[in-house]
Amino acid sequence: MITFSQRVLNAQYKLNETEEAIIEYINAHQEAVSHMTISKLAEATYVAPNAITRLCHKLNYDGFVALKLALRDTKASSVPDTPGAQRQREVIERNFELIDQKREENVIEALKNAKKVLFFAVGETSYVAHNFAYIFNAVDQKTQFVTYENQIIYEINHDHNLVIFCISQSGETHQVLRVAEAAKVGGQQLISLTGLHHNSLATLADMALYSYSPHRTWQGYNFTDKTPLFIVMNALFDDYFAAIV
Repeated sequence: MITFSQRVLNAQYKLNETEEAIIEYINAHQEAVSHMTISKLAEATYVAPNAITRLCHKLNYDGFVALKLALRDTKASSVPDTPGAQRQREVIERNFELIDQKREENVIEALKNAKKVLFFAVGETSYVAHNFAYIFNAVDQKTQFVTYENQIIYEINHDHNLVIFCISQSGETHQVLRVAEAAKVGGQQLISLTGLHHNSLATLADMALYSYSPHRTWQGYNFTDKTPLFIVMNALFDDYFAAIV
């Protein structure tokens, strides 16, 4: 399963100040919290026990006991060193844990209301962006993949009511960040899909989607699996299709 900190990042958009304070306390006292009762944690953070329960549900835990068990599980931070098929299954399952229905609804609403949706990515990730721009456009006839950053920046600066959908596993790709910054300056809505870690692109985005894929390189080649990007985007497209058709 994904870790406590990864769940927090994935749910960041819907956390309030009280919940952020509880999380800050948990991060500072993980070992102690992993053996506390819910009443003790509530007392330590000056909230009612049901505030803890609500936070657990926002983080997609069944309850406080599940959260405590996750804090104790130090092996949850990485995919076990298992044979290929089993390892792939572990990665896929973690990505399904990241799909957040409320966030998807917000993204779908933004896509529906936009005059035009422009996808942008570079390198190997551009194949993912190009594929989904094509199938989204088959449904709404207003979505396209833009190949060149200067071209999409021109559209950002000369049109209105656009959704700019940027995909980058690192979230730090220079060309993608340049487009994202132009979208923010131009008042266009920015949606990002990145790896599950703190990154510049997700910070800039109005709505940040995440995928989980362990970073893998060998002799200068990037072998990071792109399948998780397809999982997240397929789930989004299925719901978009149902909302449009």
